[in-house]
Amino acid sequence: MKTAWQRWRCLLGTGLILATSGIQAGEIAKELSDSYLQQVKDGKLVVVTEDIAGKPWPRVRLYRRVAAKPEEVAAVFTNYPGATKYIPNLLKSEISKQVSPCVAEVDYGVDIPILPDEYYTARNSLSLTNGVYRIDWKLLRATQTKDSEGCLRIEPYGEESLICYRNLVTPGSMMAPLLRGKAIDQMRETVTAIAKEVENQKKTSPAQLAKEVEALRAALGSGSQ
Repeated sequence: MKTAWQRWRCLLGTGLILATSGIQAGEIAKELSDSYLQQVKDGKLVVVTEDIAGKPWPRVRLYRRVAAKPEEVAAVFTNYPGATKYIPNLLKSEISKQVSPCVAEVDYGVDIPILPDEYYTARNSLSLTNGVYRIDWKLLRATQTKDSEGCLRIEPYGEESLICYRNLVTPGSMMAPLLRGKAIDQMRETVTAIAKEVENQKKTSPAQLAKEVEALRAALGSGSQ
């Protein structure tokens, strides 16, 4: 017959297993190998590249754990005018057309090393499905870039969030192969900056974060996804 301690330890162990399996059950977590998942748990940024035939730059997927709720991450990211305050090398981020509450055309400006600065417009679309927030973007026009498409997905990860930032850019410059590494570094810096901004707002600017969350909920509640 089990003692009270043995029964408690058994229940605790079961709870930990369930908690762990729950954390790993998300669609984003399932994309990661055990090694990559452990790196995410340790707070590291995981970068996965996939070479695409005919493309000078690879499709890049970046995974990171964020110490905030998914809706908080989505709320900060979709406050597009605020992006220049925390994303490195971002010169401009302005909504030029609000297509619907969940769809916006955003004008960006980016400081590009060696080459002239890049200015482009992307259509960003917000959605929420089964607890996973998603922002898709598609290039509409640009001064140099030929094409760009990607998305940010955000799912619950225990009491925090797991994000996947995916991007595939087709540059227009002949020097594109030389800038491949720089482009991936910029994506690293962007994802890191997004995570740190959300975590920082939770600690130092909760009122601002609350306003962003309220705006996010209003957009999603409009039924325009």
